[in-house]
Amino acid sequence: MLATSTANKNSFQVTTPSEQEICITRLFNAPRHLVFEAMTRPEHVKRWWGCLSEGYSVPVCEMDLRPGGAWRFVNRFPEGEAAFHGEYKEITPPSRLVYTEIFEQFPDTVSVVTSVFTDEGGKTRVTTTTRYPSKEVRDAVIASGMEEGAGLSYDRLEDLVAQLQR
Repeated sequence: MLATSTANKNSFQVTTPSEQEICITRLFNAPRHLVFEAMTRPEHVKRWWGCLSEGYSVPVCEMDLRPGGAWRFVNRFPEGEAAFHGEYKEITPPSRLVYTEIFEQFPDTVSVVTSVFTDEGGKTRVTTTTRYPSKEVRDAVIASGMEEGAGLSYDRLEDLVAQLQR
């Protein structure tokens, strides 16, 4: 993973609790309502999601944040673009978010993402578990560099919540 000076970067962990799951955890120096907001409002998501370095952006960030509502993000990077979309299944602010995720390059591969926001003395631990349709899909996601990208995106999220608290 690339070195950064972002707070709590060492709290970032990626595990594989089952053959079909990846679990990512990270502690953020912000109250959970603010972390939840930063992860569920398009104007905030565009500032951290997939923003790994210069040349990365999120030109499309559509979110209809309600059960049954759709979302779609397009990540632009030096080599091209990648698009993801899904549907919100459960929204319990500021503690839980469940949605489907489809990488548009593989439109028949649906994953289910569950994020839990836990208060830890004014800080927030986000635990995101993604369940893939098979071990092969999970392993392909791991091999794609997902761990480094998620870590850098969460560094940007940490930077954003610090700015939002000022």
